[in-house]
Amino acid sequence: MESLSAAGPGKKRLAVFLDGTWNSVSDNTNVWRLRALCSTKDTGNPAQLAYYDIGVNGVIGGAFGKGLLRNILDAYEWLVENYNDGDDIFVFGFSRGAFTARSLTGFITKCGLLRPGAPLSVNQLFARYRRRDALTVWKLHDDLVAGPLKASALEERWMLKYSRRVPIKLVAVWDTVGALGIPAFSWEGISRTSFRFLDTGLRVPIENAFHALALDEHRNSFMPTLWTKRIPTDPQAVIAPPRPYSSVEQRWFAGAHGNVGGGYPNDLLAQAPLSWIIEKARSHGLAFRSDIEVDDGALDAPISDSYREFMRGSYAILSKRHLRPIASPPGRDPDATYINVNETIDGSVFERYRHSSSYRPANLVEWSTRKGVDLDAVMGWVDA
Repeated sequence: MESLSAAGPGKKRLAVFLDGTWNSVSDNTNVWRLRALCSTKDTGNPAQLAYYDIGVNGVIGGAFGKGLLRNILDAYEWLVENYNDGDDIFVFGFSRGAFTARSLTGFITKCGLLRPGAPLSVNQLFARYRRRDALTVWKLHDDLVAGPLKASALEERWMLKYSRRVPIKLVAVWDTVGALGIPAFSWEGISRTSFRFLDTGLRVPIENAFHALALDEHRNSFMPTLWTKRIPTDPQAVIAPPRPYSSVEQRWFAGAHGNVGGGYPNDLLAQAPLSWIIEKARSHGLAFRSDIEVDDGALDAPISDSYREFMRGSYAILSKRHLRPIASPPGRDPDATYINVNETIDGSVFERYRHSSSYRPANLVEWSTRKGVDLDAVMGWVDA
């Protein structure tokens, strides 16, 4: 892991970059490039600090689970040491790192951020995070306002005193895969149920959230995990107001998982989703050393056939090619309906469609038929 700092007095911006991918690509991902572009020079106020973790890339089995949780705790502890009241927190991740980023922000938005030297340890707070029935730090404060917490345990009293309720200024990720960030196939030593306590949802203290999605990823095991909004069936339930696109957006880009998140050699397709995330982060206050130049030729750039390449071709023998649904129907359970939040399609997808007669993704064609959209006529990004 790497920590860069140039912080002086006053408000700071803290940027956390969490890498790691289920693909073989590991060098020069969009997370790595974004960290390199993030300005940490002492050029003014507010100063910026950057934290980078390569993640658990290339690790499978039981070691993956330990590595994932360690990555979350390491990033959390770095924030504990560096955060002062009023600082802005930015969190970025790709693939496994996207799941780590979303789990980290879930931990913070439920349990808060400990003050340095607190008698409550990070490990004890994380153990509380594992308990679904444990009250969040926000709920504890709400209850305190309503009246004294006479029956509160020492842990909860310490949370009220030492755990800070901090917002997340921005979380931006590339292609989170699997319901738990873990592709759906299993390896010995990985228990998917053991990670279910991790909260990767879009909670209220997360002020801005952006998700770049791979339209041309065909591995069924790599289904993307979009942010959803829960609408309870109870008509008396309180529903959070809709988020504007300026603060929450999930955008589809041309390319497979590794094209969108970056890491393949000489890959022009990674530039558009990187540029989009930079634009969003800059608009919410993060400073960069320079812009990236989106080179000509992206419309002709080859899309990785990750379906046939994965596991040296054996995956294609074991699993059928899958199409990722765009604007999929709401999910339902007895208590609620779940809808994808602010799903869009980037204008570069339609440019490629018009430019190349060989680019006719079946999921894009199905979406256009269902929505009554003329793909040849679309200019710029659209709401999916």
